[in-house]
Amino acid sequence: MMLSDSEILEAIANGEIDIQPFNKDALGPCSVDLTLDSVFLVYHPGEPIDVRLQDPSRNNTELVDTGGEPFVIRPHQFILGQTRETVAVSPRLAALLEGRSSIARFGIIVHAAGLVNPGTGAMRPGKLTLEIFCENESPVILYPGMRIVQIMFVRLGRTATITYDKRPESKYVGQQLPSIRPISGWPDQNRDEE
Repeated sequence: MMLSDSEILEAIANGEIDIQPFNKDALGPCSVDLTLDSVFLVYHPGEPIDVRLQDPSRNNTELVDTGGEPFVIRPHQFILGQTRETVAVSPRLAALLEGRSSIARFGIIVHAAGLVNPGTGAMRPGKLTLEIFCENESPVILYPGMRIVQIMFVRLGRTATITYDKRPESKYVGQQLPSIRPISGWPDQNRDEE
C-alpha cells in the first residue's frame, strides 16, 4: 500500500521515515519532492570501464562540487548526482524514486535507482544517488536545490527481516557522495565448460 500525504506525515512523526532537511511544502498527495545537491560524478571519455574492478571508474570520472552554482549538463551526457536530503526508512517500509515530470519535459531523465530498500539509512542515513541523462539536443542548466525527484513510500505486509543497512553485500550504506562500486555475482570464470 502506497502512503498518502497524511500517512507520510504520521510515519515521519513516529520515526518510520526520516528526511533531513524536511520541507513540508515538498509534500504531495502521495510523495515528497527531493532536491538536487551540488555534488556530481562526471564521466569523461576514456578507456572502457570494467564493471568488475574494485574502482571501476577511477580513470574516467571526476567528482565535481559546484559549491551551490549551477551545473550545465551537455546533450547526451550521463552523470551521477545526489539528493541534498538524507533519507532513512524503517524495516516496515520501502520507497520508490521517480524523476519529476517537469524535469523530464526538458529532456532530463533521472533514473534514481528506483528502489529504496527497507531499513535503508536506519544505521546511517545517506543521500540518494541519482543517475541523470540529458536527452536534449541542447545543454540544460541544473540548479542545486531544485526539486528533481519524488519519493513514494510503500508499507510492507510484514517487517523485512534482512534490512539494507545490515546486509553484508550492501554497497552504499550511509553514502554521502555519489560513487560507483564493482558489480558482483559473476559466474565463476575458471569453471570448466560442461
